[in-house]
Amino acid sequence: MRRNAGHIVAVILLVASALSVMALRGGFFARVFAGPSTESPNVVIVVMDTARRDRLSCYGYERDTSPNLRELAETSTLFERAHSTSSWTNPAHATLFTGLYPVSHKVTQEHWKMSPELTTLAEIMSEHGYQTAGIVENAMLSSEHGFAQGFSSYRVIPPGRRVFDRAGAGSAPAPGNRTTDLFERTLGEMNPERPFFVFVNLIAPHQPYDSSRRFMDEFVSDSRLSIVSNMWPEYYLGEKEFSPAELRHLNELYDAELLYTDSLVGRIAEILRSAGEWGETVFVVTSDHGENIGDHGHMDHVFSLYETTVRIPLIIHGPGFDEGAVDRRPVTLADISPTLLDAAGIDRGSRCFQGLSLLTDSIPADRAIVSEYYRPVQALGRYDEEERASAALDPYRRRIRSITVEGRKLVRGSDGRRELYDLDVDPDERDNLLERPGEAGQLDALDRRLTETIDRLRSERAVAPEHVRTEELREETREALRSLGYLD
Repeated sequence: MRRNAGHIVAVILLVASALSVMALRGGFFARVFAGPSTESPNVVIVVMDTARRDRLSCYGYERDTSPNLRELAETSTLFERAHSTSSWTNPAHATLFTGLYPVSHKVTQEHWKMSPELTTLAEIMSEHGYQTAGIVENAMLSSEHGFAQGFSSYRVIPPGRRVFDRAGAGSAPAPGNRTTDLFERTLGEMNPERPFFVFVNLIAPHQPYDSSRRFMDEFVSDSRLSIVSNMWPEYYLGEKEFSPAELRHLNELYDAELLYTDSLVGRIAEILRSAGEWGETVFVVTSDHGENIGDHGHMDHVFSLYETTVRIPLIIHGPGFDEGAVDRRPVTLADISPTLLDAAGIDRGSRCFQGLSLLTDSIPADRAIVSEYYRPVQALGRYDEEERASAALDPYRRRIRSITVEGRKLVRGSDGRRELYDLDVDPDERDNLLERPGEAGQLDALDRRLTETIDRLRSERAVAPEHVRTEELREETREALRSLGYLD
């Protein structure tokens, strides 16, 4: 009897020893019994919705629209050549959350919803012991559209509930904003023994350009003008033409929106510092896409893939990222998920990521940067049936893809129209090289590379698309989308 008891004790000790080894190796039992490593960094992603890279002073813009970001860049890595994978909110955020391109994750202008088949960054972080929370100002990212996957807490803050105030001048953060207040409260509710992942979407740069209020005086030259909307539906129908004064005013308002948003980013960073979490946090600031305000004959971020809509800011601060560095490699939103998993020490295993980790040296200089804009069901849905039939909208009833390789960019439409630019000498895309002789070879090479890249991405990972009909949305979501110009 004693011998049997001794055997039982020995077995128990052996099993306990094995479990300890497995826990130390970071496998399943490490998550169940030991939880995440105490050395795992926190992760915070802040998306400045609709923020153009070239309109931020930290990237050289003449107006001081981003004093907090400029200060942040001094102790962070600033990515000089970052691009979005689309020019619209849903596909861009789906890429951010999954590391996949639109052709693979299938969240497009044609299908707005993230499929539950997809695995998100928040889900993976949760599996590895992270506390997860989302604080979102853009109703397009609602749980109804599938974007809450993996978040333990996910709050959508409708427009109109923000408090617009400013304390002091210069780079002083703006207090009293509901989103930053919620961020501070969320941090206070976190278990200090476990790392956290918090995602924040700030809507202010998005039209209508009236969020900034007291920031408007910084840049607005004619306060007598009352226009705050880009009126893009009327613009594309030919029912609205903007005078030079109105375009100047809208651009000044947009810059004020960026300054306001920059102050909110500064406030979020200040909250992390006050909580004693700054040094233990990987802090990412980026955008989902940019904006046209008269650029290339366009308004808003519909119907095009010019650099004004797809070149974005990207700044990363924290463990693993060099202070005051400028990274000039070609990178995309698809790179953020694999990068953050590497920063957190999480094994990606067999999961498919089409982006590359920015913490490696494996990003080639001749990397193909691809962006996609699908048939604009979402944008054309903004019009009533009679308006949608207008011939004025015919040029926009198409899919568009672009590819950029070492500064050369091809934009290819499903209607056969193509544009070719040399971004190194023509960053504003004013000179379409297809109008010049001798560019056929370059055009054909980029055209083949685009086709090959899309075919590869499609074959690597594809899910069934999910579509959301507007009549299925809650009235609160519908109202929030109306205020942003997405619905009538």
